[in-house]
This record gives sequence, C-alpha cells and structure tokens, in this order.
Amino acid sequence: MLAPALKRLAVRAACENDLAAALALLNWEKARNPWIGRVPDLLRNAVADPTGEHRACVAERDAEVVGLGVYGMVAGAVRTGMLYAVLVAPRSRRSGIGSRIVFHVTTELASVAARTIFAEVPGDPCLVRYRALLIAYGFVEESRIDDYYRDGVPQIVSRFDLP
Repeated sequence: MLAPALKRLAVRAACENDLAAALALLNWEKARNPWIGRVPDLLRNAVADPTGEHRACVAERDAEVVGLGVYGMVAGAVRTGMLYAVLVAPRSRRSGIGSRIVFHVTTELASVAARTIFAEVPGDPCLVRYRALLIAYGFVEESRIDDYYRDGVPQIVSRFDLP
C-alpha cells in the first residue's frame, strides 16, 4: 500500500513550466554537492528538445516539484542509457520518491530500446544516499576508477540491465 504522500505523486516528463522550480532545487543542492555542475545544462537541453539525447522528468506532489531525474541515451552507443542525476527535495527525502523517479527513468529508457543503463557517480560521501538508492533499485557496481575526480575521489560506474 502506498503512503498518502506517494498516492499524490506524479512522475512525468519535465516541461518548460517546471524549469524554474527544478533549477531552484538544483541550485539549493549545489551548495552541498559540487558534482552536479553539468546537470542544469542537461535539464535545460532536455526541456528544450524532449526527444533529443537528454531527457528529464519531475516528481510533482500537490502541484509542487519535489524531485527530478535527468537521463538519456548515450550518443554513439547501441541501446545504452545513462542516468545523470536523481534529486529529491530535502523535506521529501526518504519517502520513496527517488525510487519512483528511477522507475520512471528505467521505464522510459526501456521504451526507446535501451538494454543497459549506466550511472557514473563520484565516490564522495555527499553522494552516499544517491549510491544507496541506485543499489537498492538494482544497479551493480561495474567498475571503479580511483582518484578519477581528484585524490581520494573515485569514479564509480554502476550498471542496470533491462529485461
């Protein structure tokens, strides 16, 4: 049974009307997470061209954007998707919204014939919850490149295989 808050949650493709709220959420997150620098541009690209390489979705509850996902197909790769970011508003975290966003992303990528989805995540402590979300959903650590971003911060490449 879904919690009442999740019953009122809709996850859907992001549109122009969502952009200000989604960018505000990303701006708030940037203060504690230095790794999302590219995500606002990917979000803008996704909204400007919804059928392009990058896609975005928002989680909306009671007419408020409480989360977002940025993803897409990898250009030049065959049937390979990429999950760039999942972000949930602080007061809405730990309520299943992140999982609903990942479900939406995997469903959308499957609908365009992806067979594998990758997520490249810095091994920074500020991203432990994001990595835990991916693992809980079924992503597996495919590889790790030590000191990739800087000394002591590896790149962790996780994979999710679609049926």
